[in-house]
Amino acid sequence: MKEIIRAVKSSKPVVIYDEDRAVISIPAKIVSGCIINFMMKNCDEIRVAMPWRTIAKLGLNRFRFYNGNLIPIDFKSNGISADERAKFIRDLVSGNIDLERIICPGRIFVEEAKEGGVLERPSFGEASLDIARMSGFSLAGVYSTLMTESGDVASKEYAMKFARKKNLPAVSINQLIEFRLKHEKLVERVVEATLPTKFYGTFKAIGYKTPIGEMVALVRGDVSEGDVLVRIHSECLTGDVFHSLRCDCGEQLERSLKQIDKENKGVLIYMRGHEGRGIGLINKLMAYKLQEEGKDTVEANIELGFPPDLRSYGIAAQILMDLGVKSIRLMTNNPLKIEELKKYGFNVVREPIEIEPTKENLSYLKTKKEKMGHMICIND
Repeated sequence: MKEIIRAVKSSKPVVIYDEDRAVISIPAKIVSGCIINFMMKNCDEIRVAMPWRTIAKLGLNRFRFYNGNLIPIDFKSNGISADERAKFIRDLVSGNIDLERIICPGRIFVEEAKEGGVLERPSFGEASLDIARMSGFSLAGVYSTLMTESGDVASKEYAMKFARKKNLPAVSINQLIEFRLKHEKLVERVVEATLPTKFYGTFKAIGYKTPIGEMVALVRGDVSEGDVLVRIHSECLTGDVFHSLRCDCGEQLERSLKQIDKENKGVLIYMRGHEGRGIGLINKLMAYKLQEEGKDTVEANIELGFPPDLRSYGIAAQILMDLGVKSIRLMTNNPLKIEELKKYGFNVVREPIEIEPTKENLSYLKTKKEKMGHMICIND
């Protein structure tokens, strides 16, 4: 990592890769026309990764998200040259751009990335933030997907050859995760207590402090051995407490606890801060209002200035590591949870947790299946 940091500080970009994709990345603060030109010749679209709080502070969330968590923008008087695009990005992350002079859609894609980097979400935007942070720059990174000469997305092998040929440092997302886990810890186990429950037996409740808030893990049995039944449950006050019929959250929570009780072994991590897929309780109620006016759950989030899903599962992964869990039977319908946990080194097998649709949540479940890729079987 010392070599990579030294190279970045001297304004050299870095190649970041995983098993089936690679990007070229540089801290946004030092991006130059030369590097943008290099990216334009060898990569796909230009992305600027920023934490959500930066996007909101700069007021960029007034522009609509497209294709998930991307906001395509440009400067009204911005030309098409690499130098002009680089200056636009530097001014943008420094807050030196009048929002009235930004157009949307444009050719520069602003992407929401987790402030905790790859330990919060193991993706390229977060890796770009980590490179910027470790090199002493502000939390904003410019990156672009590396393409082959024939126009295909570059593989790991191609990326490593490309890096050697261009004399660029290269690092994998897994290497970044391993490096940071050796030198940092984002979760702190604070307290353990016995928690007897009315319907699900007795658990060991373990409280954690994390950068995104206080979390609790309910643990039954020895979870350091064998395949462990796990539920990573996103906080949902309306569903979990008030038994709202607009979602399937409360029933999923109950079914997960009953299944762990039945097997007498497992972990349920309750992810506080995930209310409304990360937008918070009041905003979720505002999204409900928009849904009553005809929008679906994804459209409502976007209308409110949020991406469809702000959640990530790296904090949950570190809690599972702290508990000694290695092999997971994950109760979920969300493929994103599975893929993220695998990137942290877990063996993961899915345990479906589907709830019978009702007339109140049928449209919601259809949207999750069709727009968010959830593995749900729905028969009209």
